Amino acid sequence: MSELTTAIKEVKKMIDINMFGAKNYDSTNLFAGFQRVYFQTNENIDGYLNLCDLSQKENALCVAGSGDQVFSLISKGINNIQLFDINKLTEYMILGLKKAIILKYDYSDYFKITSILINSKTNFNEIYNILYELIPYMEVKYQNFWLEIINYYKMMQKNEKTNYNLIQMLSLTNIEHIVKNNSSYLNSEDDYNKLKYKLSECVIKFKTVNALTLKDEFKDSKFDLILLSNILDYFHMYWGTNWTIPYLDKYVNSLYSIMNDDSILYLHYAFTPYIWPRIFNGSNIKLSNLSQSYEVREIDNLNNLKQKDTIILKRMR
Repeated sequence: MSELTTAIKEVKKMIDINMFGAKNYDSTNLFAGFQRVYFQTNENIDGYLNLCDLSQKENALCVAGSGDQVFSLISKGINNIQLFDINKLTEYMILGLKKAIILKYDYSDYFKITSILINSKTNFNEIYNILYELIPYMEVKYQNFWLEIINYYKMMQKNEKTNYNLIQMLSLTNIEHIVKNNSSYLNSEDDYNKLKYKLSECVIKFKTVNALTLKDEFKDSKFDLILLSNILDYFHMYWGTNWTIPYLDKYVNSLYSIMNDDSILYLHYAFTPYIWPRIFNGSNIKLSNLSQSYEVREIDNLNNLKQKDTIILKRMR
């Protein structure tokens, strides 16, 4: 079975489980296979990208996540980006759907269209029509995927009295508006247009990868910048609930082999660490446990300006 055929099959299962509670759907592995994708970031990406001079950075390794990280990097001038994620649906949502929205719509319409798409009250026919009009703006692989998915969605929805939102079935966001200043490319019309122009010339690759194996998966590559979002929140699943600083140091040291001189590692985004004293899910490690080789920088929490978030950096010297 081809990769595309598998993707279509698995996403149809996601639709089935959301609409009908299909009993044959395996949702036991939360962070692998095809799972819901964050439609927009809840991190202050623009805040932490502005902490460093990225003007000389050319090659980035970036977790796919919501896609807002990669689009923000491109708007900052980085044109060669290797995306990775353990969730295979991120590729089709980011490089298929979200990229097409940016290519088709201008700055103001971007917010209108995305708000319509994630609104639970939007009629399924309107969602179908919007997605159908995005197909020409996608690469062939993503055209084939989304045509299959939206036609299946429309067929399944036609005889249903309840209105199901396809995007909500495939994404994790409950926010029905797009936060502008979380992402660099949404800061202004100029930033958005810069991204829109560069999307036709930049190189974005995707690979399904577990973050713990980055040094092996990309052993023949060197990066100027690595963005891992809040990746350490998930490592307790592999390291156990009481992992220690040496686990972290060993992981970070393993990344040096794929980093250029003067590279920057955005290791972890910690949400409001003073409100939530344990920085990593399931562990007892706090910010104060980190050695001075790590930079711990505060940035605004844009959802609550009275609180501060934290980004943990590591630089190659």
